[in-house]
Amino acid sequence: METSEEVRQLDGIKVYIIESLCPGDKRTGEDLKDTLRQMCLDKGFSFSDFDYLYLPVDDKSSLAEAFENIEKEVKYNNIFPIVQLECHGYENGIGLQVSSGEKVEWEELFNCLRSINIASSNLLMLNLSMCFGESVVRYINSKERAPFRGVVCTQGKVYYETLENAWKHFYENLIDSSAEYGFSKLAQESNLLYLSQDFIFDWHFNLKKQDPEIFDNYREKELEEMYLQEGTLAIDVNLYKEWVAKEQAKIKEKYKGYFCFKI
Repeated sequence: METSEEVRQLDGIKVYIIESLCPGDKRTGEDLKDTLRQMCLDKGFSFSDFDYLYLPVDDKSSLAEAFENIEKEVKYNNIFPIVQLECHGYENGIGLQVSSGEKVEWEELFNCLRSINIASSNLLMLNLSMCFGESVVRYINSKERAPFRGVVCTQGKVYYETLENAWKHFYENLIDSSAEYGFSKLAQESNLLYLSQDFIFDWHFNLKKQDPEIFDNYREKELEEMYLQEGTLAIDVNLYKEWVAKEQAKIKEKYKGYFCFKI
């Protein structure tokens, strides 16, 4: 789903604003809800054109429940779903934090989002309004279905004012029926970063260059599996390296179609 023209072929857009912040934090999710309401009034939109739902959650349990409810709604409605997460991210990029102080690792988040993306036939967009949102790409399993069609996020440490301005600009352009914006352009003009599932998959197959630490972890796991299956590869490191180089293209081709919902 790359252009607003394609989005409008569905029954409408719905933004699920999930907010889980610390006590005393500015309620950026609630503020976004009010911003979207005013935008819809100004444009004369009905809920069938552009809808939104504000979901404050306190802990991992209520977060999981919110995702389950979104999945059920998406499954039976012909809408374009956007999940907007308003929360705190970790500087080391391992995931996000909810109001209770509990850590939600990326893998846990992806397992919930993947069900929604499958229910929506690969239409789910994820918006991360948090610090270090760009780290989302590091922990995606490229051998499973993509947890979202694309992600729009911030980079590094960000502040409330920056987030408010960025998302206000993003949604103003998204609902502007006079413009045909792709999400990449929407993000760029809002000082945000857009990553498509195709880009994320290709990124993972260039991990040695992009993220050596994660690359080494993956390769160690692969080697362990091969020890159990291929005795010759287990005893010959050079043979293993040659095998990886030879098979890489076939592995990529095999999994990309599945990851990107093309097969």
